[in-house]
Amino acid sequence: MRKTKETHSHRGGVETVVNLLALVLFVILAVAFVAAAISTHFLTPVLIAALAAVVVVLLVMVWALRRSSRAGVRAMGSVLATVFCLVFAFGIGYIRVGLDTLNKITSTEAQTVAMTVYVQEGDNRTLKELMDTPWGILSTDRDNTQAAVAQLEQEHGGTLTHQAYQSPLELVDALEASQVDAILVGQGQLSTLEDVKGYETVLTRLRSVETIQVALQTSAQPTTPPATGLDQVITVYISGNDSRSNDINATERSDVNIIATINPKTRQILLLNTPRDYFVPLSVSGGVKDKLTHAGNFGIEVSMDTLEMLYDTKLDYYFKVNFAGFQQIIDALGGIEVDSQYAFDSFISDYTYEKGINHLDGEKALFYVRERYNLPGGDFQRGVHQMQVIQAVMDKVLSPSILTRYVSFMQTLQDCFRTNIPSDLIASLVRDQLDQGGKWDIVTYYVTGSGSKEYTYSVPNWRLDVIVPDQSTVETAKKLMEQIRNNQVITSPQA
Repeated sequence: MRKTKETHSHRGGVETVVNLLALVLFVILAVAFVAAAISTHFLTPVLIAALAAVVVVLLVMVWALRRSSRAGVRAMGSVLATVFCLVFAFGIGYIRVGLDTLNKITSTEAQTVAMTVYVQEGDNRTLKELMDTPWGILSTDRDNTQAAVAQLEQEHGGTLTHQAYQSPLELVDALEASQVDAILVGQGQLSTLEDVKGYETVLTRLRSVETIQVALQTSAQPTTPPATGLDQVITVYISGNDSRSNDINATERSDVNIIATINPKTRQILLLNTPRDYFVPLSVSGGVKDKLTHAGNFGIEVSMDTLEMLYDTKLDYYFKVNFAGFQQIIDALGGIEVDSQYAFDSFISDYTYEKGINHLDGEKALFYVRERYNLPGGDFQRGVHQMQVIQAVMDKVLSPSILTRYVSFMQTLQDCFRTNIPSDLIASLVRDQLDQGGKWDIVTYYVTGSGSKEYTYSVPNWRLDVIVPDQSTVETAKKLMEQIRNNQVITSPQA
């Protein structure tokens, strides 16, 4: 009889210790969860108070259940304590992933240029063997080229002999005519030839020997984010970089050029799309006109400065994504749905799109926003597609289904996006959305023009397909942005 009592006493002591440890762990995780939620700066004071109150109620409830004299009630308390511990632990993990992602995408890292050494296809010489041969370089990209040359000479010894050419077209012609043995050119500069008849597949005729990443050498001043808050209108340049690499800091043509004018007071956003082929002076071209897309080769500041010149406005921030990252983001979201106005076949892929709703994975969405040849309206319709996809991504991100893909989506964002929007401003926007609720009214507009063939700053010796701006649409765009800034509620003239 005494042994039985001792056994029960021993079990009761063990159970008490286990209960105490479980409750201590529960309290620690609960406090850590609340602290982590507060550290995001995303929650309003009301939500923080509500969250703390819910956690306190849960603590009291579990404590009461665990203190019950009935074994069944205590067991229920144990189950609930375990469940809530898991919820708090996962919540802390989700918050940490979110903060890491926010810190990563808002980091200000130096822009780079991928300078590549090319030879003719079939030339199997190594870089060391090429160092003593004549090279060709671009006269319009001397600073980045000299940085790459200095790096090559330091790594491989010797002094490179090079001749400067005025355009990528002349550079490739000189290589194929054996006037030089190799060319050193930025990948973005060479990609401008994709718009030149007979040079669309130039990369298949060349062999890449080595690529050197150098810090972007530019005279453009880095953008200094202004001190803006929710009492002011915010303008953001959204750039879709043409880079096929996973390096978000690499400069390339900007094939997506959208200005988002955001008014937190009226909860309205104007998305203004400018065609990639818009024929305008670049901020670094001394008044010589070029395709807008080529501004991206000189850095995101040049794209912003060029658009500021076009619309006589000031852009506060930038938000950029490259094509490689774009594809990964769509896949991380599990695909998106877009409503195509036309049935068409992709000119540059094997994909077919139906009129109406299309479910797109990352790759299919990429070719959807890049298509222009097989569409009525060409580049203008491509702008419509770009804004459709942006809207579809926003809808998916704001839907409850994002919770099941949260971690993979956040990890994908880290390598695909960069912005100079301050994290505290992002937090303010999130708090405002949680406090106000409801949807934002998104109005879209795109400027138009007429097709032409013109010499450009980037390719001065060949007429490229460009879009000469329709100044009346540019003036309409200016007016719409001004109305947003003046707290007026607008509708799209193209609706």
